[in-house]
Amino acid sequence: MYKISFLVVDDSSTIRHLVTRSLGSLFAPEKIFEAKDGRVALEILRQENIDIILSDWNMPNVSGEELLYEVRSDPALREIPFIMMTANANRDFIIMAIQLGVTQYIAKPFTSHELEQKIRSSINVLNRRQEKRYALPGHVAKLRVNNKSVTGQLLDISRTGAGFAGMKFDPAIGLFRMAELEMKLADPDGLENDISLISGLFGRIVRLEAADTFHPTSLDFQVGLYFHPGTMERDVERRLNKLIKLLANQTPDVIG
Repeated sequence: MYKISFLVVDDSSTIRHLVTRSLGSLFAPEKIFEAKDGRVALEILRQENIDIILSDWNMPNVSGEELLYEVRSDPALREIPFIMMTANANRDFIIMAIQLGVTQYIAKPFTSHELEQKIRSSINVLNRRQEKRYALPGHVAKLRVNNKSVTGQLLDISRTGAGFAGMKFDPAIGLFRMAELEMKLADPDGLENDISLISGLFGRIVRLEAADTFHPTSLDFQVGLYFHPGTMERDVERRLNKLIKLLANQTPDVIG
């Protein structure tokens, strides 16, 4: 049994029933709430502790897009993983949804296996957010996906992942893709040479959104990377743990 609660939002009672039944079978969660539209979903979100939202996009009253806007605008709700369920697999539509703050999407119709994969990715996001994250503004970060490389600035670091911003959007840098992160720490006072530059941090992109969610056409993106278990070499893991321990001892800004 997972100590987790889901909110399933869809104007189709059939879809809600199928998703709820699959979630119950796959995860045996503590609670599963259902809502027929975004308006009912918001009422539930303000009364209950929800860990993951699965929502349709096109609904009457309050749509999935409007629900997402309300969730991302509310400091108490904005960190909840938001999985979009949609029959629209158009690439431009999906990019737009990601820019607005969708954590991930699943195309209808989908199988229980596909649903399980999306949920497990979201659980990984939740686990990462439970780790203490240390602010590291101003340090250079380079992200590589296949042969593409983009440079930005670190926002935070933990044992399970990292975030950075200032990345110019590139179609090759897609949600859920595996990537390698290289960190170069500027002015590494007190840092030993072996942790001032750390590369070989492999992980999966679990967040990709416009830095300015009110202007989703912005090309300045923020990226969240979840370090993938089993892909980190022992020496890289040792240096990362050494850096985290040093940051904890120096009591920098803890942001999560």
